[in-house]
Amino acid sequence: MSDNIASDAKIKQPKLFEQFMRLVDRNELSHAYLFTGEDGAGQNAVAMGVAMRLFCTNVKDGYPCGKCAECTRIMNHDHPDVVITKPDGLSIKVDQIRHVKSEFTKSAMEGSKKAFIISDADKMTTGAANSLLKFIEEPTGNVVSFLISQNRNLILPTIVSRTQVVEFPSIGKDVMNQELRKSGILPSQINLLMSMTNSLSEIKRWQADNWFSSLQEVVSKWFGYLVKGNLMAMPYIQMALMPLITNKERQQVALSMMIGVFDETLEIKYGTLKKDTTKFPDIISETKQAAQEWSSDQLMTMLEELLNTRGSLMVNVNFQNVIESVTLKMLTIVKS
Repeated sequence: MSDNIASDAKIKQPKLFEQFMRLVDRNELSHAYLFTGEDGAGQNAVAMGVAMRLFCTNVKDGYPCGKCAECTRIMNHDHPDVVITKPDGLSIKVDQIRHVKSEFTKSAMEGSKKAFIISDADKMTTGAANSLLKFIEEPTGNVVSFLISQNRNLILPTIVSRTQVVEFPSIGKDVMNQELRKSGILPSQINLLMSMTNSLSEIKRWQADNWFSSLQEVVSKWFGYLVKGNLMAMPYIQMALMPLITNKERQQVALSMMIGVFDETLEIKYGTLKKDTTKFPDIISETKQAAQEWSSDQLMTMLEELLNTRGSLMVNVNFQNVIESVTLKMLTIVKS
């Protein structure tokens, strides 16, 4: 957990967080908010930061200090008047919401305020959501609730209509870069990851068991075979790529990565690639060779073949067959 969640909120969403600090100062918080936006955009950090500001005993320049006993207990999920709920397994169940409801009806234990944060609110079962609804409709006392979801469309419309919806913009590339570096992501992977997703949870999933690194290595070698016109590009798909493709999501990630290496080659060819944005630094010599030896028409034709495979995969065509077919066409183009 961050040493200071409020600092995290200030970095990821400086304008939004400042606005909420002013609302607290003026005692103008609404009774319920729905924070929505991409994973990693700072929704949880802002919600926690607002809760810290409500209870902080050493406010500095309008922001919670992050160090006093109250802030520390909130960050440690150990404050009696800040109730945090998240999925138990795959969903938020009725019993969890009953606990929240019972907390709603209690008076604040240590002050006049209470804050409720429900993470992944879209994972509430229908029963849980209905159970929560009337307590959002009829808040008792000085209570503020934060529902957090990546997709507002998955929340019951009746709940959405009774909350103030706050859309969180994507965090800036510089902030994303810092987040990935703090997470221990290899510098050679950061640009590629950022070109493929803005979701920190997706990145965490892809990084499990060194899967993304292995895929990057395989796609790089596959491309190297193509550059040389080496027919090994064909059997290499079955030998090295397919063992990594264990589900639909991984098919899409592999395809996006393949498209990415051709995009980078085109950028090199047109002189638009900046040194600090290289997505495949380990095979820069191969991408430069391809940019030099392949014509724009050849490159565009190969990229178009890859892009067209998205449609094939949508109708459940065998992934290996599709990629082998595209690879064969590419080898023919290279040799033409």
